[in-house]
Amino acid sequence: MTLSPEERREAIFAALEEVHAEVGLDGATMQVIARRAGMSKRTLYDVFPSRITLLRAYMDRVAEQFIQPLPVSETDLPIAERLSRILTRNARHQGYGLPLEILRTFMAQVPACPEIGRDLVDRLMQRDLRILTQELQRGVAREEIHLDDTGQAAALLLDMVRPWPIESLLDPARLASPEAFAARRCLAIEVFLAGVAVRRGDGAP
Repeated sequence: MTLSPEERREAIFAALEEVHAEVGLDGATMQVIARRAGMSKRTLYDVFPSRITLLRAYMDRVAEQFIQPLPVSETDLPIAERLSRILTRNARHQGYGLPLEILRTFMAQVPACPEIGRDLVDRLMQRDLRILTQELQRGVAREEIHLDDTGQAAALLLDMVRPWPIESLLDPARLASPEAFAARRCLAIEVFLAGVAVRRGDGAP
């Protein structure tokens, strides 16, 4: 059976997750990943020319699964529900352990290769900010919330939703459980909306 390019990439990502769960990121060599994915090492290198390329592509995939714009069918929901759905569009079934390990690996390389850090910020983090900023702008236009700077507000909300990763980077055992992440998300949205609610004199009808 011949896999499509996208199916081949997904098989490689699945193999990376499985190998990481068993032996950690250090043991996830290209040879081991290729064997687990059921392909030759040469085929793997045809898809991803290097291990770093593979890890960066995986991080792109993680980012795409974390935050996505709402479909048109959901844009008429109340803003609290819209924000909740944006921030939980695709729950990560395998957790955040692997992305954190990859991030730790990239951070160690930043002094010698600063473009790696810039790339993560520009492509991954800015993408999330754009999507969330657009939704906050929708809320302002509908007079659901009052904000002067939706970009800064989006950055603040993301910081509230996502626990500061330094503790988890230093001690993986401190990584919050899915339940703790969900509770933090709900509280963050509640507190955020209370702070930006439209009040009398802010332009409310």
